[in-house]
Amino acid sequence: MNRKVLVLAVALMAVAMLATPLTSTVLAKKVTGTDMGDYTEYVGTLDHANFVVRIPKEWNGMLVVGCHGYMATNWKPNAQFAVDNLVNGDGIGLPFVLLEQGFAYAASSYGEGGFSVKMGMTRTHQLTQYVIDNFGVTGKVFVIGHSMGGLIGLLLGEKYPELYDGVLDNSGMKNITMGYKDSLNVIASIESIPPPIWDTFNQTFKNYLLSMLASLKNMVADMEAEFGGTYDDKPQHYERLNPTSNAKICIPVISVNGALDPLTSPLQGHSYEVAVAEAGCSEYYRLYTAATGGHGDPPTIDEALSHFAELVDYPDGW
Repeated sequence: MNRKVLVLAVALMAVAMLATPLTSTVLAKKVTGTDMGDYTEYVGTLDHANFVVRIPKEWNGMLVVGCHGYMATNWKPNAQFAVDNLVNGDGIGLPFVLLEQGFAYAASSYGEGGFSVKMGMTRTHQLTQYVIDNFGVTGKVFVIGHSMGGLIGLLLGEKYPELYDGVLDNSGMKNITMGYKDSLNVIASIESIPPPIWDTFNQTFKNYLLSMLASLKNMVADMEAEFGGTYDDKPQHYERLNPTSNAKICIPVISVNGALDPLTSPLQGHSYEVAVAEAGCSEYYRLYTAATGGHGDPPTIDEALSHFAELVDYPDGW
């Protein structure tokens, strides 16, 4: 073979290998489909992560991919979690409404707990490609995320604009550094409540504060495990996966925060909004506040749903 031809052939093979999506080498296992009447539900595993896919009978060809929020490191997802929690709860309990509107829905368990941003991105990207390749998606593809899942959704939209057509961020952590420090401040505030004041609280409120304290301590520890130390120790690791530090977006993104959210304050939303503006990308971003909403609770979810059509219709009306 002519040397130039051989070099060209090798180069073309290398390009082809680089262009091949990672998911082409990842095979789904134990996939079972169940007719649920108005939709068909598929449950299986993909690269050791459980997933669920719901395809409505009256499908408009479009796909919504959900990203769930933080779960502690010792949490072990099982197959039933994919159905009960990824679809029906965790602040992204939107699929039933979306199914009725004709959208397919898919979500991954990530295969692990913890502040698993990198793994959440990888598993969700793999699942997106799997559904596109195997279920005949013909329309737009959107990603919806709640809390840590909102962070993951923002990063996916920033990294794969050729794959996703829009992001709906529901109570997502848009500024990791601010979220990390806010969590530490809330922990310190709860722990500093003096006994005379603590004794005036009823047991229900005490239990709520103690539960929040334990959850925040777990999350901070898991964040430090994910990023290799505290923010002061490893600031570059935090910033690498911080949506506010990677805000050069080129697809439509909508964020919805609850005004009463103690975990992802409106200040985080505004910091991301400023970062998007500084990147010259304001035309792609909208920020809304649910006046009576908390952290991905019904008022915030309802507010998020009310704006989903804006993503679908982009660029009309923006």
